[in-house]
Amino acid sequence: MAHAAFGGLTALGWLLLPPATEPAVADRTTAPAVAVAPADDESSATDLVLPVAAAGAAAAVATYSLVRRRRRTALRTTPTGTVQPSVTPLSELHRRGLRLLVETDDCVRTSAEELRFAAARSGHLEARPYIDALAEARAELAVAFHLRQRLDEPGEGADTLSPDDERALLEEIVARCATAQRRLDAVTPGFDQLRALERDMVPALEYAEARFRELTTRTATAATTLTELHERYAPTAVLPVTGHVEQAKDRLVFATTELNRARQSTDAADRDTAAVHLRAAEGAIDQADVLVTGVERLSTELARAAETARQDTPVTGPYDDPLDALRHRGHWLLPARSAVASAADYVTTHRGAVGAEARIRLAEAERYLRAAEARAGDGGEAEPAPGGARHAERAHILAQEARRLAEQDVRAYGNPYGGPVGDGLAGALLGGVLLSEPSGGDRGSLRGPACYGGPATRGRRAGGGHF
Repeated sequence: MAHAAFGGLTALGWLLLPPATEPAVADRTTAPAVAVAPADDESSATDLVLPVAAAGAAAAVATYSLVRRRRRTALRTTPTGTVQPSVTPLSELHRRGLRLLVETDDCVRTSAEELRFAAARSGHLEARPYIDALAEARAELAVAFHLRQRLDEPGEGADTLSPDDERALLEEIVARCATAQRRLDAVTPGFDQLRALERDMVPALEYAEARFRELTTRTATAATTLTELHERYAPTAVLPVTGHVEQAKDRLVFATTELNRARQSTDAADRDTAAVHLRAAEGAIDQADVLVTGVERLSTELARAAETARQDTPVTGPYDDPLDALRHRGHWLLPARSAVASAADYVTTHRGAVGAEARIRLAEAERYLRAAEARAGDGGEAEPAPGGARHAERAHILAQEARRLAEQDVRAYGNPYGGPVGDGLAGALLGGVLLSEPSGGDRGSLRGPACYGGPATRGRRAGGGHF
């Protein structure tokens, strides 16, 4: 028993006590999951809180380890002939954990998309239970991502752990993902009642059509903005949003088809089919919004970075890459925000192809960025103190790595659909708007649009041959 408890404490000590150059794990008060936030070397109130939090968490994980090992001991071969059940190989646990991270991240992103439509029509008060469920799932997923990142860290990961400790962490990743998925699945019946698409499709359809018209106008404006950015700045400055306008148009082409089908099904009183097509249209519209917003945001970021750089060191003429100029001056907060937002947009709109590694790095970048912003002055707008600046720099590096890995995944994915070019279906598959992929170009094998919920419920609006 003493050995088991010691093993649990050793594993958690590795996880929670920060190495010389890495962040610690802190408690999160807004959700039941353990949140993760980098910490710097500066003296603060958190210096007193962290040891207490670590001690409490250590006790919890030590207990978990003790119970787990007791169970394993109880099931071992005994003189009476009881046979210990087979143990899942570590390699399989690694694969399962990575698969669940991708699956859970997809569920969280899709749920956030549909929730925006539901809250816009029903109000945030009515949508609060589903907002809270999503926040709790996100918190569990954030911990799982951080655990996986720690396993991947050179010199700090799986190569430094005993097999038992490595197994305990991998099982924790699996458990966190499963908890997040169950939390979303549990509230989907109530969520569907909130949306009430089968009872009264018209208001939701009219809202989606209005969003579509708005996005059509904004996409045209974004095309003009992108042209101006290319004229004003170096190609490297505009690279994060290159192709955004074309992709937004592609999503809107798909949305056009699905809105028309939803309207036709509504007129024919086929509400189930109408709900399928409306949900597909909503997913495409939301992603078009993400892509267009990315262009608008980068334009603002570059202008602000140029102004900040001029205040720091006045120059004659424009900057080729204002964000790069800030980085060279040691100002990392705005470049980090830009890089993290760009990587997040890319993963969201290409999640049908993006694997676990890119998502793990993105989650870690977001974690470091939150820590940097917490240490920044002027409500998070001024440059943070040296410790926070290091977090911002780390966030920028991780975000760039996440974007590189995601782009690599997309290139390997290619275009699995051999249908007509320009109908928007390939983009809908790439963006995870539709679940599954067609086999041999057969649209009838598509399962339908992704919905709010976990893996057990997110495919509940089957589309089949409608696509």
